[in-house]
Amino acid sequence: MMRSLVRTVPALPPPRWRLVRTLSTDILQRPREGKERVVILGSGWGGYTVSRKLSPKRFAPLVISPRSYFVFTPLLTSTAGGDLDFSHIVEPVRDPKVDVNFVQAAARVLDLNRKTVLCEPTVVKGGVTQTHTDEENGFRQTKKWEKGEPFEISYDKLIISVGAISRTFKTPGVRDNAIFFRDIGDSRRVRRRVRECFELAILPTTSPEMRRYLLHFAIVGAGPTGTELAAALRDFIASDLITLYPALDGLPRISLYDVAPQVLSMFDESLSRYAMDTMKKEGIDVRTSHHIQDLRWGAPGTDPPYEMDPRGCLTLTTKEEGQVGVGLCVWATGNAVNEFVSESLCDVDVFPTASAVMKNGPSGPGKIPQGPWTYKKAPRTGALLVDGHLRVQLQNETGATAVLQDVFALGDNAMPETGSPPATAQATSQEAKWLATRLNHGDLATSPGFSFRNMGTLAYIGDAKALMQLPDEDGKYFPHKLTGRRAWLVWNSAYLTMTISWRNKLRVAVRWMLNRLFGRDISRY
Repeated sequence: MMRSLVRTVPALPPPRWRLVRTLSTDILQRPREGKERVVILGSGWGGYTVSRKLSPKRFAPLVISPRSYFVFTPLLTSTAGGDLDFSHIVEPVRDPKVDVNFVQAAARVLDLNRKTVLCEPTVVKGGVTQTHTDEENGFRQTKKWEKGEPFEISYDKLIISVGAISRTFKTPGVRDNAIFFRDIGDSRRVRRRVRECFELAILPTTSPEMRRYLLHFAIVGAGPTGTELAAALRDFIASDLITLYPALDGLPRISLYDVAPQVLSMFDESLSRYAMDTMKKEGIDVRTSHHIQDLRWGAPGTDPPYEMDPRGCLTLTTKEEGQVGVGLCVWATGNAVNEFVSESLCDVDVFPTASAVMKNGPSGPGKIPQGPWTYKKAPRTGALLVDGHLRVQLQNETGATAVLQDVFALGDNAMPETGSPPATAQATSQEAKWLATRLNHGDLATSPGFSFRNMGTLAYIGDAKALMQLPDEDGKYFPHKLTGRRAWLVWNSAYLTMTISWRNKLRVAVRWMLNRLFGRDISRY
């Protein structure tokens, strides 16, 4: 009888998996050749910049982020208005030309004593940036299939740059019904919804009243993001969409709401007034000193229950004018600290004796004051209160402060004690470059602390007009303030120059030229 060619392999005993596994793949093994592993949490302006600036000869950077790309946020509003494609402002974190490792995951728990970060994979996600989470709610509710097996990563140095989330001020209905504007997915939703509202409005079954509601687009927050988004949508509608829907001419309306008495409060009062006057002439309804009370689905005056129905409109309720029907509400208000900072970085279980140095006091075994210890945070915002060298600090009940020598924080989730820079990409990028330079030179302890240099402020206000404001010390070489077309040319030149890769610089320039010749992209997808 022929012997069977199939060999039976005895079943292996089931492995005894631990709840948390430490990664041991080749790419994540301890760095060789004496390099220090620098774990960077976040792939925004802070995390992406510092990962590219660290010396590959001294450090082995590892970026951990829920998203696998960097977004050039100054041009994000241009993608919503069809001026640019989404891929034109995105840079991948993984790059064969750069010696930087990457893991797509979200940091959950930080162990300062063991120098490890507990992470959860976010490869399969419905919304990897978690833009619908606000400061009043914990981690975003995830589906069962979205959850991955947690793992730990050890570090020699840690840089926390997880960014911020949108502040909702606990306004009812905002978290569930508004579109936040922080990432590519948000911009895509805005552009798609605008086209959706036009298509719904042109249907013969749509009533005149509902048509007016659907074509009313509300933007809450008159800072740079909200103002530029209103201007971009105005250009998109006036120059392109109305040519496709001539029957709807005169009906579209854009309203810009803010609780402050003026728009773009970071600009000089004369520039802010110019922006308000210009936008009003362009047809944008600027509603300052307005307080949002509620956002729900359904037309004004309808009775509950209010169920989500994208075939209809939403109702935005303000203290000043009551209920208003809108087809879209974009929430572009202030920042709140990320839930990782607000929820996870609170109490310190075991004081990290090996890496913490007492501030203005003795250090070492037996000289550390008794706990309990907590992360030092700004009382009003909850951001990490770092020292002048961007190092994270701990404090106890007696007021003693310890400075961590191997954990840093920058960007919107950190606030330097020596003076907080504005919450802008410009400030975060400068912090990242400063920190990378000091680590590369090895002179962090002896160098002066970080100091923000204001390079000026730009804002687009529609119809090829913009604002530019330079700091006072630069006014002797260049005009201190510019408005209109000249400022728009500076706006274009500055952002084209700042776009990260040469590939995207060329793509942006070519796209702008094509827009002038053939119009904007009006596809709906």
